[in-house]
Amino acid sequence: MKPSIARLFLVGFFVLALAASAAGFLLHAAVALHQHFVRNQPPAYAGAVLSAQLQSLPIRLRGEARAIAHSPLTVQALAQGSDTERQNLVATLRGFYPELHEIQILSEDQAAGRSPIPGSLSTTQRKLIDALRERPDSTDAMTVERLSLRFSAPVRHPDDNRLLGFVLLARDLGDIQLLFAGTPLLDGYAELQQQDGNRFETLLKRGDESLKSVSAPRYTEISGTPWRLATWSAPGPTGLLADVRMSFVLVWAGLILLMALALALIYFYGNRALQDDLAALTKLFSDISHNRMRKSYNVQLEEVQPAYLIMYQLGKLMVGKHLAAVNSAGMDHLSQVHNRRSFDAKQREIYQQAKEGWPASLLILDIDDFKRVNDTYGHDAGDQLIIQFGKLLKERLRSSDFVARLGGDEFCVIFPNTPLKRAMELADRLRRSMPATVELAPGVMHALSWSGGLSEFSRHDQAENAALARADQALLEAKRGGRNRTQMKAA
Repeated sequence: MKPSIARLFLVGFFVLALAASAAGFLLHAAVALHQHFVRNQPPAYAGAVLSAQLQSLPIRLRGEARAIAHSPLTVQALAQGSDTERQNLVATLRGFYPELHEIQILSEDQAAGRSPIPGSLSTTQRKLIDALRERPDSTDAMTVERLSLRFSAPVRHPDDNRLLGFVLLARDLGDIQLLFAGTPLLDGYAELQQQDGNRFETLLKRGDESLKSVSAPRYTEISGTPWRLATWSAPGPTGLLADVRMSFVLVWAGLILLMALALALIYFYGNRALQDDLAALTKLFSDISHNRMRKSYNVQLEEVQPAYLIMYQLGKLMVGKHLAAVNSAGMDHLSQVHNRRSFDAKQREIYQQAKEGWPASLLILDIDDFKRVNDTYGHDAGDQLIIQFGKLLKERLRSSDFVARLGGDEFCVIFPNTPLKRAMELADRLRRSMPATVELAPGVMHALSWSGGLSEFSRHDQAENAALARADQALLEAKRGGRNRTQMKAA
């Protein structure tokens, strides 16, 4: 679809009006939200984000412990009792779980102290193993230290449910500090607290701690851990934002100014497009005055397009008529082949090409007994013979060959890029393709034959018509030799 100045203005106005209305509605909703915040019912953005992240940590670690405990590789390593295989498996698991800072796989004998282990078990690790022994049906055990989680999962034989050993995992949760630093704290202040007996110890905090004295905390329990998240919200808005009507009026006024600016930009670009279209039309008129036409002109605006199409069609018609007049000046009106003026121009062109080494040949044709046709049947019959002979030449020669009428019944054919021997073959083929008789008038038939003189252009020729002169001499020899034949004369 072509651009339109009117459409640009209309679309721009509706878009900006819609944007203004949407901005006013959003402003009203935002102020209402802040008023809701003031009424001590704030939306806990940071609490929801942080609690969701914290709750996923023990769930993910528990899943990793169970996955390792149920792995066929773990079962195989413990069933075979190879320390080397267990150590290799632990090294592989460290690559899969880089966030775990401790991974151990212990056999039942090692956990019971009947076999040696690398290093020693900590009190926390021993408690986790004892907890699993006391609860044979348990799938895992967990303990929480300061920003640290430890999990233990039993490894049982899949066939007889025999206890083969234990998987011990630990993760240092120091990256929770990064989580606090990277979470948008829209509510003002947050603390991660851990229960220690009857009191809670603050592990991490972020935001403006002074908000603890001006608002009540909001607690979010982290299920499966002794942690909880406490958030304090900033006070609600005051001043302009608290006045919904005034805020809406100011925003609407600002958007009206923005609309005026946008419409000014639309006018600027529309005017520039109009100037470009006027320049394209000027170029069209200039081309028409020089009798030439481009394939298209870069007219963009829909308002200008109808007038441009009319002018373009009129221009094509005018230029076409001019070119037709120019072409007709170089054509023979009777035979409808090129005239002597066109022949002289073509001969000059071929002469220059011959100087550069390009081959070309020239054939002069004279209709046999043409004078007797005029004397017997009249000049109208002679003209008809000229017309039909010119038509036969155009139909039977190659599209690259140049045919011209030099005067009277004398025609000339130029064979571009054709050596003399090949031109002789073409002349013979032309003679064979000609009909034996032509009809000059209803019921009046005449035997058609012609004599020809053939020569070639040469780079050694001193004049443009040197090849024509040789072909003319060859034509005289063909006539003296009995007519209806082609005589060749080389350079």
